[in-house]
Amino acid sequence: MADMEFIQTTVNAMLEGKNSETRMKILGLANQYCQVLKFPMKLTDYNDKQLDKYFGFIEKLSDMPEVFTQESFEKLPLIEKVSSIMGEVTEIEIEGGDNSSTIQGVVSKMAEAKKYRDDLKCPYCGQMVFDNRNNKKSDKSPDFVCSTNDPAICGGHSGKWRKSWWMDNNDIPEDWNLNEGTV
Repeated sequence: MADMEFIQTTVNAMLEGKNSETRMKILGLANQYCQVLKFPMKLTDYNDKQLDKYFGFIEKLSDMPEVFTQESFEKLPLIEKVSSIMGEVTEIEIEGGDNSSTIQGVVSKMAEAKKYRDDLKCPYCGQMVFDNRNNKKSDKSPDFVCSTNDPAICGGHSGKWRKSWWMDNNDIPEDWNLNEGTV
């Protein structure tokens, strides 16, 4: 049999600093947990093992983010809003003060990574050409490869290898419009 004063003191210490709404949510979830495990209805009837599980569950839940009303959430600074959702977050500042060049660099890299052409046709057989620029396994891999693997159909096929193109080659078909920088 557990002493109610001991239980209250322990729970209060575990939930210290939590607002009342968060405390109520944690205690409600802990009570549901104990109901699922078919613990006695009264906390004072719990044995030591059951109390350990109850306190352990509260301890896990005490790490969950605070519960905010919509009004109080909207008043929080951005870093606190993110922390309330994801847990502890620290703000990162980039040296130099002007982040526009860094942001522009990231945007440019993302735009470059999204460059993908699915409208290219092989000049030898008219079949689709795979654009491998975003998923090359090595720098030696071709940027473009004809989808036809049959030398009887594609005249560019060497008999062993499919027709391939690299960006720095001068044999890229002009109708692909890759030399002008438009993609």
